[in-house]
Amino acid sequence: MGEDFGEASPRLPGEGRPIFGTATAPSTAEVIKEKKLTFEQASRCLNTLGKDESGSRYAYIMITATDLKLTDVSVILNFKHVLFLDLSGNYLTTDALQALTGMPFLIFLKAERNRVESASLKPMYYLQVLDLNQNQIKDVGNIDQPMLESLEMNYNDIYTTQFDTANLNNLKQLELRSNLLFEVSGVYPPNIEKLYMAANKITTINSPEFAKLAKLQILHLRENNLQNLDGFSESLASLKYINLRNNKITKFKEFRKLQCLPKLETLVVTGNLLPGTEVQQAGEGAGFPGEGGKIRDPVVLPLLVLLPNLKRINKTVVTVEDRIEAEDMENDILEALLIDDESGVQETDRDTDTTNRTSEYKPESELEL
Repeated sequence: MGEDFGEASPRLPGEGRPIFGTATAPSTAEVIKEKKLTFEQASRCLNTLGKDESGSRYAYIMITATDLKLTDVSVILNFKHVLFLDLSGNYLTTDALQALTGMPFLIFLKAERNRVESASLKPMYYLQVLDLNQNQIKDVGNIDQPMLESLEMNYNDIYTTQFDTANLNNLKQLELRSNLLFEVSGVYPPNIEKLYMAANKITTINSPEFAKLAKLQILHLRENNLQNLDGFSESLASLKYINLRNNKITKFKEFRKLQCLPKLETLVVTGNLLPGTEVQQAGEGAGFPGEGGKIRDPVVLPLLVLLPNLKRINKTVVTVEDRIEAEDMENDILEALLIDDESGVQETDRDTDTTNRTSEYKPESELEL
């Protein structure tokens, strides 16, 4: 996995990982001419030979009809063996996609860069992956797909995550990157394991229902506006990875609010203006020399004191030496936290005992803990 670990999404057969950029769906002001996919065109779009739904014979199981300015693809209903559909880069609306809900064995529907206004399609019993990135969706609405495992709605205009009318009990991965969300609120499908909400405008985590997602393992909140970490609870018992890169957290003490997470082992906080990271902000990989001359990320020891079960912090795999040094610093850091809590102001002139400190770290009076 890359730097941010675990961002991979389900792909069509033979398809590489997507690179998200500026949405390129047709403008609402653009004049759209009706264009139907014909049987002959659809036949030429067939590909990927595989076993059909019976498993006893081979057939073409995928149609790729992309960037054709299509407004009507109902002819695809004639190809009952198709399991995978890629209709990206057309002019399809929600109504146009509704016709495809009659596909008897459809597993994977990708309709990026279209004019889809809602994910509220009629139930498709076998549908497992629905990709509606870069469309015109504003809310999550009434989504009824009982077998769906992955739902992607990145680069839309979604402003609420109120899934209270949804039938998504099998959903494991939900992607809502680059929308218009201002907080982690609302109601979520109950069995989500991976939740991606990067590049929104989120300032708070304010949802009792979110705090009850007992199966959630991976949470991406990169590139938002979080200043505090209120809203986590011990009910998030499976959460092991949190990405908080490029938010607005300035106090180490905020990370104490993650102590309720029993399985948390990876935490990404690069790009937050935490004390001691000024050198790091100057260039990727910058930091202070540690034991043996290695460059250590300056957030490692303070975070290990607060969250000793972490196994990875940013790009750093936590070592035995890191843990030993964190134990040596523990009393000083916790004392600084206690004083900050009681006074509400930063203690900049406090005398400190630095005999147990390694030279790469500032005295605790300079750490805004």
